Amino acid sequence: MTVAMTLIRDSFCSYCGTAYVAPLRYPRTCAGCKTTVWANPIPVSVVLVPVRSGGRTGLLVVRRAIEPGKGRLALAGGFLEEQETWAEGGVREVREEAGTTVDPATLTAFWFTSTEPRPNRVLLFSVAAPIDADALGTFTPNDETSERGLVFGPGGLEEVFAFPLHAEAARRFFAERDITGDQAYAACH
Repeated sequence: MTVAMTLIRDSFCSYCGTAYVAPLRYPRTCAGCKTTVWANPIPVSVVLVPVRSGGRTGLLVVRRAIEPGKGRLALAGGFLEEQETWAEGGVREVREEAGTTVDPATLTAFWFTSTEPRPNRVLLFSVAAPIDADALGTFTPNDETSERGLVFGPGGLEEVFAFPLHAEAARRFFAERDITGDQAYAACH
């Protein structure tokens, strides 16, 4: 007979292994070692990289090769590692996902927001210094991203972006620069 086991996050103390007492609510304090754990939001650094191409400025995007949003576009970004600043984590994600090198010193804070309806992620959007399309570096598809490209305007972003908050950040970027029109996606290799 096989017994199905439902895994519940933080059901055992990660320090001493003692099971937490039901009902499982946060914060949880271990009956054994008295260590307390919280369910804090996870920080995500997302970088808007302006790219000059053909006399206009677009934003660097990647096509996701993983869920959620597989096959859709996103800005480069991801979860921060505990030893990284938001800027260091953001440029690491741009390098990993888009094959592009950005100097963390050039990033400026742009917009910070929480996910909805469950605020379990805090998105830290920043803007890099503009770069020319010929300085993007070599892109090689990987496990996370199948393609990189540029979007050139705010129109229709919600139809092609994987994440509504990425589309909102791009719309804000274009609005601040009085850039209008269709997103006009163009792949760049």
